[in-house]
Amino acid sequence: MDISRRTAGLGLLAYGIGTPVAFMSIGAPGGAFDNGTIDAYMASNHWASSFALAYLGAFAALGLLPFARRMRSDLRSGGETFWGLMVGGTAAAVVGWFLVGGLAVVFAEGGTALKGLPHPVVYALSEMSNLVAVCASAFLVGSAALVLVARSTLPAALRVATAAAGVCGLLAAFFFPIFLFWLWAVAFGVWTLLSATRESAAPRAEHQPA
Repeated sequence: MDISRRTAGLGLLAYGIGTPVAFMSIGAPGGAFDNGTIDAYMASNHWASSFALAYLGAFAALGLLPFARRMRSDLRSGGETFWGLMVGGTAAAVVGWFLVGGLAVVFAEGGTALKGLPHPVVYALSEMSNLVAVCASAFLVGSAALVLVARSTLPAALRVATAAAGVCGLLAAFFFPIFLFWLWAVAFGVWTLLSATRESAAPRAEHQPA
């Protein structure tokens, strides 16, 4: 089944927007250790929103699949490598988001027995889950972006931006590069959408009577 460029662009936009929204809203402990952040994440009034945002992150990751399916057909070579990396990135994100949201489920279903769980343990589990959901996924998608640079025909400026984004994806575990990676995902998704509009307009222009 062929995937339209419009669908592919929307898929990448879903990933590029949904992932940072979920990551920055869920409040999962990570980065600098802070007891207040951990208490807030363990609080019962945060369980529902934590799991809902984890689902948002997981669904956003699925947007990578239609994008990968379409772009694979546009590559001169290396399409299977590109597809495999994107599928891996999707799987890593979905698993990671369920680990992040799973902490809320643990606290909700574990009852009073989990109230005494040491904060350093909660922090370690949350930090590792964040790394899988966000950084491992970005590592694989960034690798796929570098395949895209090497094997596809892109405008010069977009090629440079995609190469830089690929490197940022590889370095996502250092935190700050991830924002440039997400910005590229949004920009590339918009470019794919606009190119779909140009493609659909071209046949109409050709069939107009002289």
